[in-house]
Amino acid sequence: MLLTKHEGETFLNQTVYISGQAFIRCNFVACTLVLRETVYHLEGCTFERCNWHVDWVLMWGSPESLREIKALVTMIEAAQQQQLASDSARTGSQPAPASKE
Repeated sequence: MLLTKHEGETFLNQTVYISGQAFIRCNFVACTLVLRETVYHLEGCTFERCNWHVDWVLMWGSPESLREIKALVTMIEAAQQQQLASDSARTGSQPAPASKE
């Protein structure tokens, strides 16, 4: 499947459909990111105050589908922690500890 490539772009206050596209070193600020079950590529992107709409079927007995959703959640958590650290550096306050749910 061919992906539509976006490189070095900034998306601000937009709804962006991630599925079927490749984003390389893009910045997403206050966006709603929509991810459906299809091929996509994210590389070196930053996410600031973005909401995610994820529509994904996790197949019973499929370790691959679990790995994919775990990788996505890990990426989102890392982006949030990076944003918290950046915000606290600007304001001089300590970031709130990550919740353990």
